[in-house]
Amino acid sequence: MAGSTVQRNAGPTVALAVTNSAHAAVLIDDSTNDQINYTSFLNAGAKPCAIAFAPLAANISGPTFPVDGTNGSYVLPGGMTSPLILATPTTPYYLSAICGGTDTTTLYATPAADQS
Repeated sequence: MAGSTVQRNAGPTVALAVTNSAHAAVLIDDSTNDQINYTSFLNAGAKPCAIAFAPLAANISGPTFPVDGTNGSYVLPGGMTSPLILATPTTPYYLSAICGGTDTTTLYATPAADQS
């Protein structure tokens, strides 16, 4: 099956309506008995969004876009046509996101099991 990608979902998908204000931290949790350390992300909007995650909601300092010479949060590109699976804290954990400028997007996050 060349050109195909298998994604093993491990919990329900959470949707975040992301604006230029940091989204309140939302819980990402699995529905398995396994240790889940990956999440599938899909940015359905046309513009990039920055994401931040942590084991506790209080530990998220807020997602930020990097600017010249500074560090920032991980940035998901706009116009994604397939999800990107990233290593994340073990579920349950908390996720926040932000769009730049006056942009808005919908971000989908799905806990994912080991892909091997």
